[in-house]
Amino acid sequence: MSKVRQNPTPEALQAIKWRVFGVMMIAWFMSMLDMSIMNTALPELQHDFETILPTASWVVNVYNIVFAVLLIATGRLADQFGRKKMFVAGLIVFTAGSALCAAAWEIGWLIGFRAIQAVGAGMIAPLGFAMTALVFPPRERGKGLAMIAVVALVANGLGPVIGGGLIEIASWEWIFIINLPLGVIGVVLAWRWWPETWDLTSSRKIDWLGVGLLAAAVSMFTYGLVEVNVRGWDDAQVLFFIQLSIVLGIGFVVWQHRARHPLIPPALLRNRQFLSANLAMVILGAGAVGGLFLLAQVFVNLWGFSQLEAGLSLLPIGVCGGLVWPLVGRAADNAPAYRLAIPALGSLAIGLTWMSFMPSTYEGVGDYLFVLPGLVFIGMGIGIGFPTLNVGAMNAAMGPQVGVASGVVNTSRQLGAALGIALLITVATTTSGWHYDIERDHIEDTSYVWGVPNGVSHGAIAHDLAEFGGAVERSENAPVGFDRWLRREAAGIARDGFGWAFRIAALLLLAMIPVVRRLTLTPAEARANAALLAQAAATRAAAGPAPGGAAGGPAPVAGAAA
Repeated sequence: MSKVRQNPTPEALQAIKWRVFGVMMIAWFMSMLDMSIMNTALPELQHDFETILPTASWVVNVYNIVFAVLLIATGRLADQFGRKKMFVAGLIVFTAGSALCAAAWEIGWLIGFRAIQAVGAGMIAPLGFAMTALVFPPRERGKGLAMIAVVALVANGLGPVIGGGLIEIASWEWIFIINLPLGVIGVVLAWRWWPETWDLTSSRKIDWLGVGLLAAAVSMFTYGLVEVNVRGWDDAQVLFFIQLSIVLGIGFVVWQHRARHPLIPPALLRNRQFLSANLAMVILGAGAVGGLFLLAQVFVNLWGFSQLEAGLSLLPIGVCGGLVWPLVGRAADNAPAYRLAIPALGSLAIGLTWMSFMPSTYEGVGDYLFVLPGLVFIGMGIGIGFPTLNVGAMNAAMGPQVGVASGVVNTSRQLGAALGIALLITVATTTSGWHYDIERDHIEDTSYVWGVPNGVSHGAIAHDLAEFGGAVERSENAPVGFDRWLRREAAGIARDGFGWAFRIAALLLLAMIPVVRRLTLTPAEARANAALLAQAAATRAAAGPAPGGAAGGPAPVAGAAA
């Protein structure tokens, strides 16, 4: 005889909301932190393992790819088989992966262990929005969803600072060691405090074909975008993986409309506000995360900051994002998402456009003060934009399928980030080449005056541009005379390339305003819809469950099913 599954009542979940939310924050913070914390460790890994930067960079890339691949599938499985089980298992895998990473003796093993760590993070992440939506009462749900999004922002912002600090005072292994006590504490507290919850309306049958198609599509798409940064858009291998991922993605969508027990419930695929919020999340991820990546490149490669200095320079973004959270938390429970999302996109566009006029070289604190207002606008835009779109998407999907809905939202952000980084790097590289061509005659005329062959001058410019773009390690020297002039010319060319990339990111964000304008569902309407669905599902439950479960059908949080 199968064990009867029964969810706690909403009142019981709300009574322990801070316990559940606090434990969730431990795991959520660690999984988000580890997406950016390794960026500062790459030079150290190159030295310790005697490897090259493209190889070391896969310590970061493999985490992002595996993380993105799992989000929707693990969110759905958590709905079907238990969210507490998925969370505890994910945190155990993440903690074990962290321990293995700290003990890695060779770069290949470290990359493999990072993949294990990412599997744990991919099991944890979809439950952040899902459990928040379940344990917070309807009138506070927006505040909770906004809070968890701000925690993710702060974690990503602090990653380079914490990573750089640990490398300065200890070694890269401590980046992983600090996860161990937090992971153990999180497992113990979750096992004691968390109640088990399910989507009682879903079948427990797994859509294996859907899982396989989605995993293949997401992994090939993200891998192709990662390789674009190295090989370029005209590389045959890159084009093969991206084109194949598009075909597999189309196949996944077609299959979801035909499958008896689809991975993504049909109701979500028909939900216009949910789809609009996720499209906006893709573009916000592209513009915001891609812009943040370029900012780090500017501070480290163009201005010559250390990784720790660059992390500290970016702190105003995280601080401003945290400061606007009370505003977002209050408004998210009362106003439709578009009223906050549109100003957020505008703030981000202003900040990125401001950064496009940055000085080409760092001569003193005045240069940083010049770009500081741009960082403030970016921080406010990110601090409002991500939480607002999270709330808009989850309000539209409120119901028993919160796990898979959360996975879709997280996947949209990850794919947008990968797409934005690849696209903006291409823009920066291409426009730098155009500006180089414009300046070519001026460079050759000045070379003639100094008596320097054109080949030598162009070789020096090309080397400096490679340094400023991060292709080769930056050499800290103080050139004089003609060499100094050439380096400044190269810095100006690189700055122009970064500037156009920032402007394109701003245009992408502004282009999303018509889509965001469709997020008109108010929190009160979302609560009313959820109450109607709960009432209808309770009526069906009283009449007896359908054999095998009704895949994708609505149900209340509280209820029982065999």
